[in-house]
Amino acid sequence: MARRYERKTGQRQQSERELTIRAEFHEPPDLDKLCELLIRLALQQSGACRSEGSTRPKRPRACASASS
Repeated sequence: MARRYERKTGQRQQSERELTIRAEFHEPPDLDKLCELLIRLALQQSGACRSEGSTRPKRPRACASASS
């Protein structure tokens, strides 16, 4: 006794499918926010570099004598 195949999901066969393409319009990027983010990331990264550099011994700065 052969059983007939029954679909167990509600999916259609590939030959029965229809594809549609829909254009999706997005707002232009907010350049002010992007610039602010870039500046914050750069400052954060430079702060991290400075904190790593603070463990190294610093060279003494040359003192300018006031001879007026």
